[in-house]
Amino acid sequence: MGRPINKRNFGATGGSPSTIPVRADIDGTDFEGFIVRQRGSKTFNVSNDGGTKVGDCNLVNKITGHDNGECSIVGIKDDGNAVAIQKITAHKAVDYSGNIYSWATADDSAESLLRLTAI
Repeated sequence: MGRPINKRNFGATGGSPSTIPVRADIDGTDFEGFIVRQRGSKTFNVSNDGGTKVGDCNLVNKITGHDNGECSIVGIKDDGNAVAIQKITAHKAVDYSGNIYSWATADDSAESLLRLTAI
């Protein structure tokens, strides 16, 4: 799995400290939420911010329109473009084009963001 993500990066979005946001679908409900627990480099237990939908999801190459059991971690590159992450570890993230980034969480007072810097 590589280096697991530090648990301080998990939790409800839009708070302090900032956390990694996810977009997911559990039981037909597509939502933006957060990581509860990391199961592997591509598998996560996720929840919506209200805690009413919780389940395991696998990362897919989608920004929106997830099917049941799918999730995506969407990062924002330095140029402002969004990119879906294929694999994330404690120190780096890899997109579906094979580009490698260092990452950091940020909060713009409205939502949590994953900021990506190309390595």
